[in-house]
Amino acid sequence: MISLPHLSAIAAVAVLAVAMAVETPVADEGAASAMVSPDGTIEMTTQDYQRDWTMLGIFARLDENGVEQFNVVYTQPETVTAYRETGEFPEGAVIIKELRQGVTAAEGGDKVSSLGVLKGWFTLIKPPMSNAPQGPLWGDGWGWAKFDADAPDATITRNYRTECVECHSPVKDTDFIHVEGYPLLRN
Repeated sequence: MISLPHLSAIAAVAVLAVAMAVETPVADEGAASAMVSPDGTIEMTTQDYQRDWTMLGIFARLDENGVEQFNVVYTQPETVTAYRETGEFPEGAVIIKELRQGVTAAEGGDKVSSLGVLKGWFTLIKPPMSNAPQGPLWGDGWGWAKFDADAPDATITRNYRTECVECHSPVKDTDFIHVEGYPLLRN
């Protein structure tokens, strides 16, 4: 027969084992840390995100002639898993939005638009809860940076509040991310 003190010890070990098995999902923080300099500036790394990451979706910006610009959005596979489990973007999440020229041409009786040349990137990085980078690119739970295609190591964003938040404010309730356009995050 097991005595009460021994039963309590066994129960405590079982609770600890379960608690250790349930970890908070995180993204591949190596990608995020590789993009952030010690001074908090953000660089667009030349990693193979198109090959290795998950494409979340494509947005199109239209003009009277067709698609003016395509926004092709990627994130780490771990970010998708964590978001689907928790409904939140984990620390270390990186969202890369390629900004591609839209090419529209007549095809038979239709107009068809396709992805054109890369014009740049818009990148969001979810910082750690403690010791998050500081500065004009950081706030509202993200690091914000836009880059021209010919200068991936020099963000053109100077202040996220005046250059980025306006487009993301309508989706403030989903952590400033347009999740309605990403089927993998909705299912």
